[in-house]
Amino acid sequence: MVTRPELEAVDYARELIRIDTSNFGDGSGPGERPAAELVAGWLAEVGYEPTIIEAEPGRATVLLRIAGTDPEASALVVHGHTDVVPADA
Repeated sequence: MVTRPELEAVDYARELIRIDTSNFGDGSGPGERPAAELVAGWLAEVGYEPTIIEAEPGRATVLLRIAGTDPEASALVVHGHTDVVPADA
């Protein structure tokens, strides 16, 4: 039996996969902005305040900082990406 969190993860993946974020390495792809806006929206829905930045037009990244509870602890960075690179046969 699939639990609800697993169903939610599948739903999120389905929504992201529907967005074309192909990165051909030459600037001709559609960019990640629509995917970044979707992810930022999900984070905002649960009370976070994400920021979207662009290194180049359309090449968007979502940033979110969550303060820890132990000021002596090291920082933790969680990193992912929303673009896809087509495979050469």
